[in-house]
Amino acid sequence: MPAATPFPRGPSVLTLYHAEDLLTAAGCPACRYVAEASDRYLAWFALEGHGDAVTITRLCASLGMCPQHTRGLMRQPGAAIRLTAVYRYLLQSARAQLTGRAASLAPCPACARETAARDRALDTLVTGLGGDEIRGLYRELGGLCVPHVRAAAGLRARRQVIGWLTESMIFRLAGEPPSLAVLAGWPDADAGPRARLRASVPARGAADPDICPVCLAAARAERDGLARLAAGPVDGRVGRMTALLAGQAQWSAACLARMLSALTSRAAVQPARRLPRSALRAWGPGDCPVCCARDEAAQQETGRCRRELMSAAAERALHHRPGLCIRHVLTVRSADAVAGRKAAGVAAGRAARLIDELGEASRKATWAGRHEARGPEMTAWRRAVHGGGPAGAR
Repeated sequence: MPAATPFPRGPSVLTLYHAEDLLTAAGCPACRYVAEASDRYLAWFALEGHGDAVTITRLCASLGMCPQHTRGLMRQPGAAIRLTAVYRYLLQSARAQLTGRAASLAPCPACARETAARDRALDTLVTGLGGDEIRGLYRELGGLCVPHVRAAAGLRARRQVIGWLTESMIFRLAGEPPSLAVLAGWPDADAGPRARLRASVPARGAADPDICPVCLAAARAERDGLARLAAGPVDGRVGRMTALLAGQAQWSAACLARMLSALTSRAAVQPARRLPRSALRAWGPGDCPVCCARDEAAQQETGRCRRELMSAAAERALHHRPGLCIRHVLTVRSADAVAGRKAAGVAAGRAARLIDELGEASRKATWAGRHEARGPEMTAWRRAVHGGGPAGAR
């Protein structure tokens, strides 16, 4: 039966030839161009790409898209029918990975499309920022955000223009209160869905057989870390966030200053060479404490699962307990061949059962099966998304 499809929004930039094509509104022009390119790609996937053999082959090589873009696909109208068909192929590829020789996963195709769009926008902007008039328009509209200034420094482009962009950002950070859009880029269309999913994470001690224990431990640690930052009266929360933004702005300005020094010292000698990675390393004031807590919780839970897999009693109970998602099964297998082989065997069996459920759901979604009673197989695509690939993190 035909599925509803999303209607893509009209892009602000249809053709990209000059810097003026990007400087059409306030805010970071690269962020805006990348967001529109990502939106068009996901809309194309819903309209046509989900039935394209080349696209499905690329998705099988990466076992699906990253969590952010998978959530974007799940929010689209008609996602149930499309992803039921798509995840049959992905789980077949995942099962082959689990039962055969391990192979490195390809990057998310949507992320690769965003990276290409970012590089194209930055290259066009840097090439066109040669005259005073266009530079004045750039300043008037706000210019690039800090992440995209840093990304521009990694391109093989004119160092004099990149140095001017870096210098402009340093002055901007010193002359006005820092904003999240300038420091981190915008827009983050996935922030709302992440907040809702974070609020639905089960409390400690609650059992949920459909959630990978490593993903669940990481999600709880992230939720608790953010809750500590948001605790207390409103004035205190605002003060902490203001202090965090101010600290990030100071560190960003210091890193940009070091990057500018590297740019100016090499520009006269090698004007067409990329900036060395050492000049782009160590960005920001250390690691984010919430991200560190999340990664540490995931690492500890992975270690606990590895120890349980080596226990005969725990091995017999594996089929009746929450299982690792495929992403974490592959992680365990890369660290411990014996434990990974046991986890892969259980995951391959679950993948086979999900493949059968997805096939039954696809059959009932056809015109011939429209009168048959619906069962739990109609939600198998959601279970496949949560445990079937890199998007397993809930």
